[in-house]
Amino acid sequence: MTANVPSIYRAVFLYWDPPCALWGAYLSFFARDTTLNSFMPGSATNRDAAHDMLFYHQGGALLGAAVLNGYLLRRTGDLLVWKAAQAAILCIDVALLVGMAGHLSEQGRLSPAAWTGYDWMGILITGGVTVARTLFIAGVGLSRKGKAS
Repeated sequence: MTANVPSIYRAVFLYWDPPCALWGAYLSFFARDTTLNSFMPGSATNRDAAHDMLFYHQGGALLGAAVLNGYLLRRTGDLLVWKAAQAAILCIDVALLVGMAGHLSEQGRLSPAAWTGYDWMGILITGGVTVARTLFIAGVGLSRKGKAS
């Protein structure tokens, strides 16, 4: 079935999300200390091989998200494929948000007043695309004619 995807979803999935995912992958592969210190202040001095394994895993997941949105969706009009890609990436988003909540809780920084600029950036970007993906998968704004079952 051919997708008639509203412009707002196209903008988020095709143009906003891939560069954000690539930037996150870059940080995961090449700026691990900066990333660790940004989201968990004072932790970079304790980074070890276990942290690196998790960073590489996260970087790989983000590269996969960039490929799905930046390449695959530009080459298909199948709404089911679009929804499946967003569902897969939604799993990454939810895991990131749960992880952010966990580390903020452990540090006693659940109050937005205690968040750093990096916290705000991570939560707003990830939270925003999570909302967009959820609405898209639920069919909000999609015409009945092009709706996948």
